Amino acid sequence: MNTTTINTSSGAVVWAPRMFKLAAGVTFALGAVIHIGRMIMGLERWVREVFTPPVDIAFAVIILIATIPGLLSWRRYSGGRAGRVVYIFAMLLLVVSVPLHFRTLFTWSTDYLIAFPFWYSAIEVPMFIGLSYTMSRLQFDGGSTSS
Repeated sequence: MNTTTINTSSGAVVWAPRMFKLAAGVTFALGAVIHIGRMIMGLERWVREVFTPPVDIAFAVIILIATIPGLLSWRRYSGGRAGRVVYIFAMLLLVVSVPLHFRTLFTWSTDYLIAFPFWYSAIEVPMFIGLSYTMSRLQFDGGSTSS
């Protein structure tokens, strides 16, 4: 019989790294799709017809689902320095995005998104695609390496 022992004495949640990798990868991929849509349709039309308050709030929940296990996984990261830098950057984006997108719950408006110009989306799309892929490559102790 083959058994694997995972040391959880640090209090780390065993499922968090796998959940983070999956949820963050999906979140960044969705972010790329959202920004591509913005670029194709135009900012005002996108906000008026597609990225409505219910959609923004749902996206905020998705971001939060990635953020929480990302924070819980912090001490379990076991990859190299470059991966740590990307992990920090990804977490910064996620943590900042949670209140940014949840504000729609209180204002019931996504007009704040119009303030972000076209070039912002042009930068975000390749960055989010790269982050989505990189999240799957992050390594964590306890058997949650690239899989």
